[in-house]
Amino acid sequence: MSSPTYTVSLWFRRILVPVDGSENSMRALELATDFSLRYGSKVTVIHVCNTCEEAEHVKKKVEERIGDKIDYDFKIIKMSNDSSVPNEILKVINEDTFDAVIMGSRGTSVNSDINIGSTVLSVAANASITVIIVR
Repeated sequence: MSSPTYTVSLWFRRILVPVDGSENSMRALELATDFSLRYGSKVTVIHVCNTCEEAEHVKKKVEERIGDKIDYDFKIIKMSNDSSVPNEILKVINEDTFDAVIMGSRGTSVNSDINIGSTVLSVAANASITVIIVR
């Protein structure tokens, strides 16, 4: 039996995690944290918002979930009225050199019958990097 290789660490050097405060986005954050601990991945957490009234609450949830387990960047992306959350996430992906994005399958939408949200569908369909969807 050969020794394990860590090729996967090259696939996940820089990870983007969009969060909205939902439990699914927090689970995506936990997976990114695990990748960081196992493979040394650099994690960037973003919160895209229009009015950004909830941004500090979301940031606090991120801090509570990660604690001081890993070193990460947290960015608040304020979008204009003529943009959308998926567009802003894709813009961040395209403007930087991320290897993967890890997202919750659905955000804070009211309809719990939906298994996968429109934001993650749009990002998964249009991102030029690996997209991991966490349920």
